[in-house]
Amino acid sequence: MVNYLKGFTTSALLLCSVFIFMGAQFGGSQHFGDIIANSVTITDKNGFGGILKIVDKEGDKLISIENGKIKIYNSENVEVVSINSSKEGKGSVYLKNGGNLNTFNENGIKTSSLGENRSGEGTLSTFNNNSKLTSLLGGNDGGYGKLSLFDDQGKESLHLIQSLTTFNKDGRITGKYGTNNSGNGSVLLYDKFGNRGWFKSGKKS
Repeated sequence: MVNYLKGFTTSALLLCSVFIFMGAQFGGSQHFGDIIANSVTITDKNGFGGILKIVDKEGDKLISIENGKIKIYNSENVEVVSINSSKEGKGSVYLKNGGNLNTFNENGIKTSSLGENRSGEGTLSTFNNNSKLTSLLGGNDGGYGKLSLFDDQGKESLHLIQSLTTFNKDGRITGKYGTNNSGNGSVLLYDKFGNRGWFKSGKKS
């Protein structure tokens, strides 16, 4: 038992000597190769507030973990993703400077996308197994909300922008139900070529 303790003490002293030697060689910083460990705890000299940073070959930040926040930076060193918790203890993910959150199925095909359109308005899109757009929820240039549904080939079959509008397989309008410019309810039906046929207004005669 005594020999075991002596051996352990000797090994520990040798290990400490290695770290002291490396600290003296590299000054205030040490550079290691591959590190394999069961756990790593990062703290400041007082045992609190550790910071983890990953930088590229130019020294610009790529990822940082500090004060419970994970931040990701682009090639211009601008923060684009932030993952943190709110004051209420709820998790939050922020996509900054534009961006999309995409999901993919087991075959690597995109199934949904949450982001923004060219006007900077939020959108939510879904896709089928053939990568065709099936639905779109977002805004248009006028600031109104828009809901669009598409067929299996990605052609718009219905959209809702102040009025409910339907289309045939050729993309021609076939019907519209909503509110006209006078504020009255209206229904319009069109032929297969998109020519208006039947019309009815809710205004009392």
